[in-house]
Amino acid sequence: MCNLIGGVITTVVGLVLVGVSCYLGFGLVPNIVDDIIRSEVQLINDTEQMNRFEEVPFALTFNVRVFNITNPDQVLQGGVPVVKEIGPYVYTSRQLRVIEEMNEDNITYRRMDLMEFDEQASYPYTTDDRLTIVNVPYHGILQTAERMFPNLMGAMAAALNGIFGENNGPIMTVRVGDLLFDGIPICKNPGIIGGIACMQIRSLAANVRNIEEKDDGSLEFTLLRYKNENPSHQYVVNRGTVDALKLGIISSYNGSAYLGNWNQDTEAEEFETNVCNKIRGTDSGVFPPFVNRSESIYALNMDICRSVELRYEGDTSYEGIPAARFAANEWLLDNNEGCYCLNTTTGITAENGCLLHGAMELYSCVGAFLVLTYPHFLFADFRYRNGIIGVSPSEDEHKIFVELEPRTGTVVRGMKRAQFNIFMRQITSIPATQNLRTTLTPLVWVEEGMSLPDEYVDMLKTRLLQRLRLVDILIPVIIAVCCLVVVIGVAILIRSRSVRKKGDVTNGRESIRPAT
Repeated sequence: MCNLIGGVITTVVGLVLVGVSCYLGFGLVPNIVDDIIRSEVQLINDTEQMNRFEEVPFALTFNVRVFNITNPDQVLQGGVPVVKEIGPYVYTSRQLRVIEEMNEDNITYRRMDLMEFDEQASYPYTTDDRLTIVNVPYHGILQTAERMFPNLMGAMAAALNGIFGENNGPIMTVRVGDLLFDGIPICKNPGIIGGIACMQIRSLAANVRNIEEKDDGSLEFTLLRYKNENPSHQYVVNRGTVDALKLGIISSYNGSAYLGNWNQDTEAEEFETNVCNKIRGTDSGVFPPFVNRSESIYALNMDICRSVELRYEGDTSYEGIPAARFAANEWLLDNNEGCYCLNTTTGITAENGCLLHGAMELYSCVGAFLVLTYPHFLFADFRYRNGIIGVSPSEDEHKIFVELEPRTGTVVRGMKRAQFNIFMRQITSIPATQNLRTTLTPLVWVEEGMSLPDEYVDMLKTRLLQRLRLVDILIPVIIAVCCLVVVIGVAILIRSRSVRKKGDVTNGRESIRPAT
């Protein structure tokens, strides 16, 4: 009888423990862990997360690779450009966010990058290297003038020496440092005729991101100076204090939820702008926790004036940290939306005037006829890729991607990559261009990214992942122990029943034994 009671009690207690442990393991504890994650990632004053948000505590890398034209004389006579990638020229980039305002669940700030050339990482390349490249300010200014003042192109031809000086030509040899940050002079000593043209160029350059007017009235072209130590327009983003899944999501940029760079949809309702202008996602510095692999993530990139869509590509790991990899593939520059077609860039285009697959106009973004592609024309129409000798696209080396720790949304590794090109082509009344074949010619491709340093890998593992793994291990062990209690209780009941049956049989035999 005692065995029976003990078995029943053990079984009942085991079942209760199994129920409690399952509730704790699959209900309460995960909710507690999720609450811990939410509290860790919120942008709250005087927290580590906020400090890292205001100033990324480690330098990002910014690599520049320049396309050196090895046969300039042949190109000027109509030959196919042969290019050789030179670099990387490596810069370290410190990323700051200058906080201007905080309210209940939003934070307002401006982004700023501090860039510095890394001689050691760039070796053997230096900023004093001289390379032969497509003359972007020459083509950009003349193509703009051709579009806006077609009747004045004859006068413009007479003013070229005064405008461009030693860099007067479709191709130029230039110091790398001058191209990137130090400046290529324009309208330095224009003369009388050139001075008249330069007055018009100054007014046009006011909207060009890569041209800056100097105190003496001359202009300078640089590719990247605008990025260095210049505060951005205002971002307003979610702090994640009410809903962690909205952490870092941009609600407005420069006072609006939409950009104004891309064509408006004439069929949309009044005041509604199109999908190309819609601001989506974060500024790529932070992402919400609890990553949903079935949904795309977005990051606003104002270097190209659009939100970039990244889709889940698969699970991977970085330094032992599990990660979900999201990437942008051919759809990023497929032009299917239509509103990215400005129909202003003259070169190799479709019948409707839009650029072909894999290329995007940047005129409304940078104020010049630059064209965006993936590096080495990855995913681009073969008519662009085959116009150049020396490109070799690779998805591994040239694609955009980010890898996120799926519970916290922490970026463990990521790369933004873009190539900037311009059409070399004949320009009305400009003799030096008359023999050029129309070619989408690459200038540089840039790569901005990061890999989480060892110090922060260890911190992420110690402070969060080890706790999660411990919970993941302990919960099944506890449930298994509770199930074992149930098994023991059942075993006791079975044994008790077996002993009882055996006793009944024995007692029955004794009851029918004949008397002596």
